Amino acid sequence: MRILVSGATAVVRQLAAHYPDHLGVLHTPQTGNRLCSLPLPWACDNSAFSNPDNDKFWRLSIKSWAMDRHYPPLWVAVPDVVGNHRTTLASFGWWRTHWLEEIGRIPFPLAFVLQNGCTVDEVPWDDIAAVFVGGDNEFKLRQSADLIGEAKDRCKLVHIGRVNTHRRLRYAYDLGADTVDGTAYSMFSETHLGRALRYVAGLERRPVLW
Repeated sequence: MRILVSGATAVVRQLAAHYPDHLGVLHTPQTGNRLCSLPLPWACDNSAFSNPDNDKFWRLSIKSWAMDRHYPPLWVAVPDVVGNHRTTLASFGWWRTHWLEEIGRIPFPLAFVLQNGCTVDEVPWDDIAAVFVGGDNEFKLRQSADLIGEAKDRCKLVHIGRVNTHRRLRYAYDLGADTVDGTAYSMFSETHLGRALRYVAGLERRPVLW
């Protein structure tokens, strides 16, 4: 499992040599870092939870598309609406149609953000490479397991957002998450990131709970 970090480039670069299999980069519309500036797997979020901005997301999409043939992202999270599956699904459909009409194809691997109210049969499985587990804590911790299990059965990548503690790292690992992110690893990277990476590396030597 990898921790994807937004920003904190100097710390990430330092730790990358020690944790190449557990570290990655998460680009966001607000970060402004040069894409692929670190030799690590990377993905793109849309910042819907913190500060949604479709214009900035579109510019990030253009940059990601330009890099696709050289070092493609793991996924790009299509803009969502926090806590609202219906509106998130409509947003996904709008962006998919927009890309097809503007450039004639889906430009990169897409991640669909799972939000409150989402069910297995309402995920656009055929159009995505990954699911991004969003939603509130009730949804994330108590209602998303079946969706994650279905994603794994379909060989989709699973990302879980807002994973800032060892307890949640263990939860994400046991559910089979491929990647996670958390603001603590970006905002307080010197304090938290190394500890989290050591913990994740140690999980691989422990039994999975389920």
